[in-house]
Amino acid sequence: PISGSEEASVAAMQEALEGAEVAAFIYEPLVQGAAGMRMYSPEILDKLMGMAREADALLIADEVMVGFGRTGRFFASDWTELKPDLAAISKGLTGGTMALGITGCTQAVFEQFLSNDHTRTFFHGHSYTANPLACAVALASLDLTESEETWASIDRIRTRHEEFRQRVLENHALTSRVRQQGTILAFDLTPGGEQGSYFAGIRDTIYHHFLDLGILLRPLGNTVYILPPYCISDAQLDQIYSGIETLLERDWS
Repeated sequence: PISGSEEASVAAMQEALEGAEVAAFIYEPLVQGAAGMRMYSPEILDKLMGMAREADALLIADEVMVGFGRTGRFFASDWTELKPDLAAISKGLTGGTMALGITGCTQAVFEQFLSNDHTRTFFHGHSYTANPLACAVALASLDLTESEETWASIDRIRTRHEEFRQRVLENHALTSRVRQQGTILAFDLTPGGEQGSYFAGIRDTIYHHFLDLGILLRPLGNTVYILPPYCISDAQLDQIYSGIETLLERDWS
């Protein structure tokens, strides 16, 4: 079933497509990161992707943050029935140790530029294209990402998040919009009962609370989220969960 907010998204998409020539639909599948860790279902994304495809628009997935296991599958696009025409990937590609990004595309898109006619060439280039060291790092990172050990850790983190979410976050008066997708756990801290805001002044209080505990956690306004590396230990997760509990126990009056 599609929720009320999702129905609004469908209506907005219909309005954008009507009578317009739309080149592409660009989206972060399942989780809009910088927008405040806003999560939505694969079903509504399939609906929006289908509408865009009917309008002959390219589907471009931003997998930079949600790729490489973050949502519980290798790519977030693995949750949808329809697939993107192009996908941007980075971050987990090298584990953050070196800068590298890749844009993948379908065979149909590739063939648009495959020709002896130079006017069809996609002229581009930069100094670090196919940097051998970055590529070697990416191959090593991919080997780790594809290992059974890493996927066992992804499942462990997801399970630990679920337990903490159900035990603490979903039952606390100061939390709202508690949500989780794979290893991504987020909630809004609303001590005054107000709605969340990206520019909420409470952000600095939250940030320094965790910093004083030796935890580097960057809130998005009053949205607190956990996006841990897969090598994190249970003891380190417990430290983060404990820090959240002490945050909720502060005097917010």
